[in-house]
Amino acid sequence: MQKLDFISISEGDSEKAVVFIHGWKGNKNSFTSLPSMLKLDSTTWYFPEAPYILEDNNKFKSWAYEKEDGIFETEKSKLLLNDFLLKNVLNKFSPENVFFIGFSQGATVCYEFILNLKYSWGGIFPVAGFFRDWNKGITLHPVQKKTMIFIGHGIADRIINVSESENIYKYLSKRKYNCKLMKYNGGHKISIDYLREVKKYILNKYEQKL
Repeated sequence: MQKLDFISISEGDSEKAVVFIHGWKGNKNSFTSLPSMLKLDSTTWYFPEAPYILEDNNKFKSWAYEKEDGIFETEKSKLLLNDFLLKNVLNKFSPENVFFIGFSQGATVCYEFILNLKYSWGGIFPVAGFFRDWNKGITLHPVQKKTMIFIGHGIADRIINVSESENIYKYLSKRKYNCKLMKYNGGHKISIDYLREVKKYILNKYEQKL
């Protein structure tokens, strides 16, 4: 069975994990500077790489493959991500000690897959993402009612309009999910201010345990 390639970076004796899910045309090296930027002690960071190769260039990867116009194949990514989590993350950390940051297409992976798993995660941080099929609606596993979903999006994003995150936030809030939305200046990127709030949330969660 194929396995996802990934990079892991540990900060001291780890008590928690952060899984970063890259966007379209990203790879396992995308955003590996985050651990040194956020400086989260006692944390192992994981950077899995999507399985689909784009444009005959092994550097560019995708979590979805367009089989035909508007129809995407995602089952391979879901199967391999599940295997990756079970064998590399959940064998070391409890789900409540695992956090996800998903950027762009990676945020969509959070909405469409990670939040459909049966684990109550420590927190989900989707940035500049979208939901693929509104006709089916967003269906999350019932246990995710307890999971913090902190959405970020740049108000000047010309690749994925901020309205995508606004609509997802309204949808989830109406159904009483634990979510909030932070809009920030800038385009299709992850804001430093947003990352500071992510760090604050993770640290506060651990202070409450003490």
